[in-house]
Amino acid sequence: MVKSLTFVKEFDKPKDDYTMKKTYLFLLGAILLALPACYISKSLDREVPVRIEAVFPLSIINNGNSQFSKTENEALYKEKFIEGMKAEFVNSQVVINETNPEFTINVSEVTLTESTSIETVNDTTSDDHGKEFELTKLAYMAKGTVVRNSDKVSYDWYATKDKEEKVTSLRSAGQIVTGSNKEKNEYREKELDEGDVEDLMWKCGRRSGNSVVKEIIRSIK
Repeated sequence: MVKSLTFVKEFDKPKDDYTMKKTYLFLLGAILLALPACYISKSLDREVPVRIEAVFPLSIINNGNSQFSKTENEALYKEKFIEGMKAEFVNSQVVINETNPEFTINVSEVTLTESTSIETVNDTTSDDHGKEFELTKLAYMAKGTVVRNSDKVSYDWYATKDKEEKVTSLRSAGQIVTGSNKEKNEYREKELDEGDVEDLMWKCGRRSGNSVVKEIIRSIK
């Protein structure tokens, strides 16, 4: 599927400094408020012992031409996922207890889907007009259950995380140093890094932990 990147000027008319500062402060505040909600769970009133079923299926699906998902083996990806989940538990009073857990956390599925698509530059002011970039997207999905061991009541949890390459005309650090691309009409690809694959798996695990904690809170009210 071919997508078009439409060129838009950042500012058609200059704005006064006061208005600009208010806009930037508002956006910064919104971002800072949103960040904690991404990962940090509500803390429980007491410690809750849990056991994680560490054996779970991991599916890696590649629908494109890139090979990021082959950077590491499945065992490492599973390890990173569990590490991320446990990292979320640290601030939520959820503790690992293999002998006498109050809840059992089951991971029924973790999927990593890698895909590529073509994006075409649509900017008649640029020499890069019509240039095509093949971009990669990594999409993670995890789901499972939280089982209350006292009565075997089960609660479902679900989490996702993704990241994709982008096409941009904004100046890179190197371009700023060399003084090039001042008109912001040279396009480049903001690429994924091989380390992103396991880092995103860790983040998916942490989001999963966040979802698990919410279900535990719901189950003990």
